[in-house]
This record gives sequence, C-alpha cells and structure tokens, in this order.
Amino acid sequence: MRKTLASLCLITLAAAAQTTPPAATLPADAARLRDAYRAGLVKIAQDYDASLLPPAETYVLDLKRLSTRLKEAKDQPGADVVRKEAGRFMQALAAEPDPFETVPELTSENLAASPEALRLLQEGYVARRTANDLARNEKVTAFAEKYVGGLDMLQSRYASEGKADDAAAVKKEATRMRVAMQRKDFPARAFDEANAKYRHVPPPPDLANLKERAAAPQPTARNLTALTLDDLNPVVQAFLMKPLEYDKQWPPEVTKWKFEGSGNYSHDFSLYNQPGQPDELGIFAHPKTMRAYVRGTIKYSTVNFDNKALSWMGKAMSWQLSDSRDLVCKVVFRTKKPALKENGGPAACVAVYSIAENNRLIASMSVPMLSEETGVRMAKHYSYNRLNIVWEGTKRKRGFTIPDHMPIRVVVGIAGFAPGEEVDATIEILPCGQVGDMW
Repeated sequence: MRKTLASLCLITLAAAAQTTPPAATLPADAARLRDAYRAGLVKIAQDYDASLLPPAETYVLDLKRLSTRLKEAKDQPGADVVRKEAGRFMQALAAEPDPFETVPELTSENLAASPEALRLLQEGYVARRTANDLARNEKVTAFAEKYVGGLDMLQSRYASEGKADDAAAVKKEATRMRVAMQRKDFPARAFDEANAKYRHVPPPPDLANLKERAAAPQPTARNLTALTLDDLNPVVQAFLMKPLEYDKQWPPEVTKWKFEGSGNYSHDFSLYNQPGQPDELGIFAHPKTMRAYVRGTIKYSTVNFDNKALSWMGKAMSWQLSDSRDLVCKVVFRTKKPALKENGGPAACVAVYSIAENNRLIASMSVPMLSEETGVRMAKHYSYNRLNIVWEGTKRKRGFTIPDHMPIRVVVGIAGFAPGEEVDATIEILPCGQVGDMW
C-alpha cells in the first residue's frame, strides 16, 4: 500500500513538473518574463469579468422593452413568456454554473420557440457571450505568442554570451509553451497555470439601477463605413471571430496567404480600391479568420468614374499570394437578402491579378447570390498551367491559363446592381481539395 501511494506521488509530481517548471529551473530574466506573462493573464481574466455584466444588463433591458411592446400589442401570453424568461435568467445568474456549458445562464434548452422576438433576443445574447469568450481566448493566445518571442530573444542572448545552461533552460520553456499552444483548450490551461480565475456567468444586474435605462430611447445605428468589431451585431461578431479550422500537421494553402486590406470594388475589376471610387457599402474584414461582413444599400445603378460608367459597386478584401500554386480555396458567401434575379444583386465576386504585370486581370467570376449560401471554388492545378473557377451547385465553370510560381493578388467581394438593393452578407475563405475534387 505504501509503495502504491509513493508511486502515485511520484507520478503526480512528475506531471506537475511537466506542466509548470519550478521557478529555479529558469534564469532570473526568464523568470521575470514568465511572471509578467502570468500577471498579464490575471489582467485578461479581470477584464473579461468586467465585460460580462453589460451584456447581461442589456439583455434584461431588452426583455423589459419586449414585454412592454407585447402588452401594448394585446399579446398577454407572449408577455408572460418574456417575464418568465427574465425570472429564469436572474435565477440562473445566481446559481452554480455548469462548467460544461458554453453559456451556462442561457443554454439551448432555454431557447424559446415563441414569440420569435424573444428567441432572437436570446440568440443575440448567446452570440455576444460567445464572441466575448473568443475575444478572451484570442488575447491569451496573442499574449502567449509574445511570451514565447521574448523567450526566443533571451535564448539567443544567452547563447551569444556562452551561457549554455541558461539557453537550454529557456529553450525548454519555449518548447513547452509551443506544445501547449497546440491544444484546443490552451487558454483555459494557461489561466489555470497562472492561477487566474474568471467568472463563468455574469453577476446578477442591479434591477433598481436599470429602471431609468429601461425608459430611455434606444441608440441609433452607427455609420456603416466606420465600423469596429464591437459595433457589429453579436451574431456577426461570433461568426467573424470563430477560428479557422484545419489540420495543423498539414496546413492548407490558404494559411500562406497574406492579407492586404479591404476597399471599394466595382464590376470593372481593374479599378479595385482606386481612390475616389463611390463608397456604396460598408465592410469589416477579420483577416485572422479569413472572414468579412458586408452590409448597406446600393444607391446608384451607374456612376461616372475615371471616364467610365461604373455599375455593380460594392466592397471586397484582397490577399497576396507569393506562388500561384497556393490558390486552392472555397469562398462561401452567405446573405440574408438574396438576389431576386440572375442579372441582379447582391453578387458574389472573385478576381485574380498578376502582381508582376501591373495588376493585370487573369481571371474573374461574378455570380448572383440567389440563395442564402453561395459557394465559389478556385484551384490552380499543380501539374499544369490551369486555373479553374467553379460556381458550386451549377454548371458554370471557367478555366484560365496561369503559370506556376507567379505572384498574384486574389480579391473576393460582394457587389450590388440596382438602387435599393440591400446587402447583409458574410464572406468566408476556406481550404478545399485540389482541382480533381471540384466536380
């Protein structure tokens, strides 16, 4: 029995040593760097705790306003459902949270089937909470990357000074961090390692202090062309911040792409992002996840620009590829305002330019977004000089001649055609198989 207990103790101590090296294993400068890293994690956890209350307060206020509107519309059953949800939500905030639930205070079982307005409020709250968690995890990962970068600099310094043992210790810590960062649950493990505690649910709002806010008018929408991530709908925030999923051992071609920026876009592909173009729509691009959001209303059917009559104006984001063989992707466009006809908008657009030839247009395709989801695939064949663009779900396919090793620019965007057309759509670039998998 004693031998068994001793073995268990040794195993536990060995596991702890692999997770968190003792302070004595690192030289003084590296130990201070590690302490600063852990202190930064504590600050991230504190900031996250502070960010939980405002969405909860807003949700309670929205429930109050919705209940009032339902009463005014003589929908007493609907008002009762909303009032019941408000009581359930407050009780959930005061209860012990389920650690296996993403949003413990509002799980999928709590989503109401009706009234629809309540369900939309619930989905919006869940999306905002999810986006908040994703933002917290992104901060942890970015901070860890800085920590590893600092360790690499220390290792180089120690090596140049002939301090082999110190360089080896720092290298071991950097390697441990890199391995840990490959795990999906790295942010949670990083918080545990730094003893940085954070809340799993918001604190209950002070209802007495919300009465004046409940009676105040709701704020107006912000400018479409001057957006930050916080200005967007929480559902859109969650979509934009969702990490790009792929096999880390075999990273796809899209991970080599370099984001250049977003800008104005017209059906005349040679005029992408030219200064002075009409600013028809608003775009928010999130290059880290290779996604973008485009919204607004088309104002004009034709505009004179650069001695040309332009139509199909919109927004797009551009990416630079050092080798044309890396052009293997699927672009998914999703819209809440589908086009009413094939020669109308909004339209999903892709274009490929030769950087070395003064942005000469090599290939392009525009397809109407006739349904909620539109897919376009692009693939440069590895064995011969051929690029194919395919509109998924249809027979539209185009082939273009393009050599290997050519530096190119890929532009993906959304354009409108006629005045009054509304755009509320997302763009997502995904990895896909080679040309043989396209049909």
